[in-house]
Amino acid sequence: MTFPGYFKNHGYNVLGAGKTYHPGLPPSDDGNLSWSEPTVHGHDKHGCTSDHLISGDFCPDNSTNYTEFIDYQMLQSSLRNLRSASEKKKKTGEPFFINYGVFKPHLPFHFPAKFPGPDGKVRDIWEAYGPDDQIPVAKHMESPKGMPEIAFTYEMDGMGRICLGVSRNECYPIPGPNNATLLPGEKPCPWCGPAIPQLAAQKVRKAYYGAVSWVDHLVGQIVNELDLLGHRDDTVIAIVGDHGWQLGEHNIWGKHTNFELATRVPLIIRAPGQEHTVRTNALVESVDIYPTVASLAGLAPPADLDGDDLSSLWSSPNKPLKAVAFSEYPRCAPPDAAWTPEPGYAHPASCISTMRANFTIMGYSLRTDEWRCTFWLWWDGVRLVGDFAREPVAVELYAHAGDSEAHYDGYENENVAEANPEVVKQHFALAKGQWEKPQSSW
Repeated sequence: MTFPGYFKNHGYNVLGAGKTYHPGLPPSDDGNLSWSEPTVHGHDKHGCTSDHLISGDFCPDNSTNYTEFIDYQMLQSSLRNLRSASEKKKKTGEPFFINYGVFKPHLPFHFPAKFPGPDGKVRDIWEAYGPDDQIPVAKHMESPKGMPEIAFTYEMDGMGRICLGVSRNECYPIPGPNNATLLPGEKPCPWCGPAIPQLAAQKVRKAYYGAVSWVDHLVGQIVNELDLLGHRDDTVIAIVGDHGWQLGEHNIWGKHTNFELATRVPLIIRAPGQEHTVRTNALVESVDIYPTVASLAGLAPPADLDGDDLSSLWSSPNKPLKAVAFSEYPRCAPPDAAWTPEPGYAHPASCISTMRANFTIMGYSLRTDEWRCTFWLWWDGVRLVGDFAREPVAVELYAHAGDSEAHYDGYENENVAEANPEVVKQHFALAKGQWEKPQSSW
């Protein structure tokens, strides 16, 4: 049972706008199975005019017509949904479930250069972040020592190069692993390169920050409206990202990896009666949101959910709820495939637009308090699960003991799997127990 569909089946008025599911999946956002009314979608403007002259992919736009931007369009639809649902609730008592799916900071990092800040004053977000050459860059712009090549991603969400400047005339190939980090005896990869120039990296990171600030502004409008309508004390709010993003860390520019930065996402939950802000370092997962919100709404979550109710963390934020968090991301070429050296071509490792039955290898990643361990297994396209009976194609183990999360790339800079065979063995048993259990047929 889908998350919104569960609430619809319990008598809720369920409305959505924007990226509720991944666009086109499932068809029609599964129609009336999950929604009280059809979900709403929009379109971003084409092209970009900017005083900062970045490119169409990384552009603070001069336009002050916010209706040209898809996330603003979806904000207006969500505000209308919220107001109508609130009015209906006050008249009939029918509760509501509103989903606002924001696209940014997904590529392109395209957003209005000027918009209001928390104080209501309009400012230029590009200037607010300071000079381009003062933006901090990743501390480790090289692949981890001992990293298997299959762990790397050679593209930025499908792009083979990063282009900046007027008419996209300043282009850099997405770099490969840095050969300087190879261990003795390791062969250099066919296409390895240095990090992109520092100023280019600073501009891309700054564009990402600007896109995040734009999203922060939009989400704030939803929260403010909810409060103005008098629902501060009777509504649960959950804010989550669908994936992380590497901005030069490990020489990677993208999300298609099993590293910490690709699998770790922001998660904020506000619940009625929550008097104080609580921050926790407990391991949690995106699948925990569904049972948590259901529980906070006074409903018993479906019995077949993998997730856990997180609401106990409000009173006991330091109490561990689970010993391990799971994630996975595939690869679609044999591990000995020659990496494509020409920018603009599809790289054989990428699984973009590939049917899941046609994956080649699956990377199963486990995060505990002290470790991240990833197993790259041959894929069974019939059973849709990795083959745990065969020797893994590659194994990664990164130490996280003492990780305060103060530095995004302070850890996962050396694969220590060979030096810790017992730790690897323990994690393999956990992975097998998780992924070899009967799978749902969604």
